[in-house]
Amino acid sequence: MLIANPSFLQQPPPRAAAFVVLAALLWAALPLAVALPSAVTAVFGGLWLLRLALLKAGIGRVPKAVLLLLASAAGLLVWQQLGTVVGREGGVAFLLLLVMLKAFESSSRRDWQVLLLAMLFLIGSSVLLDQSLLIGIWLLPALPAVSLCFAVLCGLGGREAFKRSVQALLLTLPLTMVMFVAVPRLSEPLWRIPQQAQQAETGLSETMEPGSISNLVQSGRWVANITFSDGFKPQRSDLYWRAVIMGEFDGTRWQALNGNHIDEARSAPSERTVAYQMIIRDQNGVLPALDYPAAELPAGVEKRLGQTIRASRSREGLRRLSLQASLGDTLPHALDALGQNFYTRLPNGNPQTRRLAETLAQQSATPGQFIGKVLEHYRRHSFTYTLQPPPTRGQNGIDGFMFHTRRGFCEHYAQSFVVMMRAAGLPARVVTGYLGADYNEQAGFWQIRAKDAHVWAEVWLPHEQVWLRVDPTAVVSAARAESGIGQALAANERTMVADNSGLLARWRDTGQFYWQQWVVNYDQTKQNSLFARIGLGGFNWQTLLLVLPIALAAALLPLVRWWLSGRNRERDFLNEGFTLLKSAVLGEDDETAAAVSAGELDNLLRSNGMTDPALSHLLQQYEHWLYAAERPPLCTQKHWFAAARKTAQRYRNNHLG
Repeated sequence: MLIANPSFLQQPPPRAAAFVVLAALLWAALPLAVALPSAVTAVFGGLWLLRLALLKAGIGRVPKAVLLLLASAAGLLVWQQLGTVVGREGGVAFLLLLVMLKAFESSSRRDWQVLLLAMLFLIGSSVLLDQSLLIGIWLLPALPAVSLCFAVLCGLGGREAFKRSVQALLLTLPLTMVMFVAVPRLSEPLWRIPQQAQQAETGLSETMEPGSISNLVQSGRWVANITFSDGFKPQRSDLYWRAVIMGEFDGTRWQALNGNHIDEARSAPSERTVAYQMIIRDQNGVLPALDYPAAELPAGVEKRLGQTIRASRSREGLRRLSLQASLGDTLPHALDALGQNFYTRLPNGNPQTRRLAETLAQQSATPGQFIGKVLEHYRRHSFTYTLQPPPTRGQNGIDGFMFHTRRGFCEHYAQSFVVMMRAAGLPARVVTGYLGADYNEQAGFWQIRAKDAHVWAEVWLPHEQVWLRVDPTAVVSAARAESGIGQALAANERTMVADNSGLLARWRDTGQFYWQQWVVNYDQTKQNSLFARIGLGGFNWQTLLLVLPIALAAALLPLVRWWLSGRNRERDFLNEGFTLLKSAVLGEDDETAAAVSAGELDNLLRSNGMTDPALSHLLQQYEHWLYAAERPPLCTQKHWFAAARKTAQRYRNNHLG
């Protein structure tokens, strides 16, 4: 083969072959260009264009001194952008530029082949940075492109190289699938590495002020996919996904409770306990969970303040959780005096709102009545739910909202409600999370997106010793909880929220769901579930030893057939069969056998009175094909060889020697 010929590999490749390799390098670097800093991407693009220009000018290798200078500059650039040249982002960025520089020292076919091997590391790095469905689609041509380039560098034409690369992909696909499914899995995917908070892409923040959530809901960013067990299908209004509890207020901004705050709230047993599975991406450790978590939490997750959950170790990548939730609007908590004081603390400002709260409290006999009167105030005074509320800034911003604009989003209603509760002496806090989800009928899962972000309140009732969930937004816009934000907004504002109801969006979401379920998060749990589903009782070493050999044999069958067919194409069945016939008829020790032609052998048989129509026919066919313009198809040659071998066997013990 050409690849095994050292002198051939030392030759420079055709210019077209080098262009193909550079095009494959550009495709291999595409996901990294999106994930890495723009300065790194720009330098890579500039180097790629420079190498292309040098190739067109006929310049193969660049002096080593220049390459060392460029490599040093690349390292300094990565350090300046990311603060390191090791680790995930720094290492991948530096690798990208070094692989690009490798193209500048490539002059022979072997050099370009080494560049292709380096490109495989770039492809693996892209998967490390992103495990979305788009990356899976990008991989489909990325790997065959490397194979195609190898074939081109080995001297094959474009059409034949493409055929070989596609054939290699199809032949190895069954084996890849078997290894993926049957090889024992770890409890976590390899790409789930510790998350750096300063670089993490977050949704809900640790702080909230007017505008925080209204800006977030205009994003179509995916948050989580959820499936409920036992066919349970909840109402949208039941889906309150708690994420962050906020209790500190400085007059303009709410702050999440820190880890030093002790909260002994415990979810109460409920008849409405449901089990569900969630695939979610960590948001700096924040893991929104339905209502109040029940039962034991899975490994790597811990319960925090007010029954919210957090990842004990925040890791980048998708996380699969199996949880149970106690549905309801109350959370039992024996709040002590210190806690009551903390949750009734208010900064100076908003005097009109305080006076309103005190007036309504004096008119109420119980906390429940007071809560009802505050909600009735929103209902009677024509408050409006909108994504574009007028600004109400400063220490008296809540007064501006309550008595002047009366136009706000969920954060306006939640914070003003909590302030009124505290002004009347009732402990209250703000909770951020998500409300509702979109149901995908095709695949049977619920999907949370950033547009579902929401804020509500929790009020502590002293006689019942519980936190009561109150959503004042639902009083102003019942459609928000029942039908989703798209139906709750005015017609002129609906276009501001990402729409995922189209056919292509549903197909995309369904594909992403299955990709996440069976590829990205195919871990020990999913592997065990798959083996149980096919009737093997789960995954263990016994089932592995039973299934793996059979599956491997089936997966290797196409490769074996391809290898055998390749060997058959290299065999000369016609000459091999004719040699058998001569050896059988003349004897293996006949020194003249090598010079005897088919016609001479046929005449020799007749002169010895050995008329054999079958043998004569075989010899005549051989002689015809030997001088024909084209040989017969391989299958015809195989049939002729089989007949020749059978005929030769008859003459083994009765030759003419």
